[in-house]
Amino acid sequence: MSPTILIPEQTETVFREASEDDHPALLALEGSSSGHTGAELLQARDNFFARSDAYSTSQVLVAEQDGEVIGVECLALTDVRVGGHNCTAGYSFNTRIQPGHQRRGLGPALLLAAERWAKEQGASYLTGLIKTTNAPSMKMVTKLGWETVARFDYLVLELARFDGIAAPRAVPFDLYHDPHVMDLRLAAVGSHHFVPLFLEKELFSPAPPGAYAGSWTASNRHGAAWLSLWDDRTARGLDLAAFRAVKAYDLVLEGPGALNAFAGLVAALRERGIRHLLLPLPAESYACGLLRPYAAEVVDMNFMVKRLGESHPVPAGPIYFDIRH
Repeated sequence: MSPTILIPEQTETVFREASEDDHPALLALEGSSSGHTGAELLQARDNFFARSDAYSTSQVLVAEQDGEVIGVECLALTDVRVGGHNCTAGYSFNTRIQPGHQRRGLGPALLLAAERWAKEQGASYLTGLIKTTNAPSMKMVTKLGWETVARFDYLVLELARFDGIAAPRAVPFDLYHDPHVMDLRLAAVGSHHFVPLFLEKELFSPAPPGAYAGSWTASNRHGAAWLSLWDDRTARGLDLAAFRAVKAYDLVLEGPGALNAFAGLVAALRERGIRHLLLPLPAESYACGLLRPYAAEVVDMNFMVKRLGESHPVPAGPIYFDIRH
């Protein structure tokens, strides 16, 4: 039975699992835009459930009042390694409240429901991403015991801005056909926290199980670049011809000639119709500083964590960004 809760200044707000019948209301609640520019690229999709469906265990929770969907909270579960220990972490995303129902306690109620769900699933942590400029949300989650453990800059790279940079030819790789390179890439993230335990299956697996779209490398005498692609446009219900932005991850830039090497990757991707890369990078990283001038927009986000039960604090160190976000 769906639980009925009482929220200040509201009555009979029902929390229940979303159904396919809710899809139009959920897209409207999210405020989907057909422009597909700037920060909207991060969320753009015609299939609202695509992000949660990317995980093996997930739930979309809606808040309903008088038969109308007025809020939503998406949740997912993933096995991770935190500070060298294997555990499970929940991920809270797409928390939305309908205008006119905000500042009435519904947001905290949704997050507390997410916390209960994560605990029931055996999670040790609940995580989420919040824009650094979203002061009300930051204030809300901090009151609920969430901590900021890292900051990511999500770069919307406009590939045309690399025109004119001398670039070596890029070489494509399929990690599944090169176990040695696969082992190197997996080892490279071993020191991170919140690393997906089955990284090779969850992020590198070819379609249809996943959306790994290959990797590229380029090098010159003074530098090298490596990049992998995560093309989930079809899963999100987007037209590949009209929506020419693809997610990128596992970036490596080495040496003083790294920018020129990266420009080689850009040239190969543009030949394949890609116009923008959506690339999350640690805010203070060398790669972020090098590529920020080529971004059409930068979305700064705090990586937030709520410790559940007796879980240990997150050790200081790099956080691996799961591109399915």
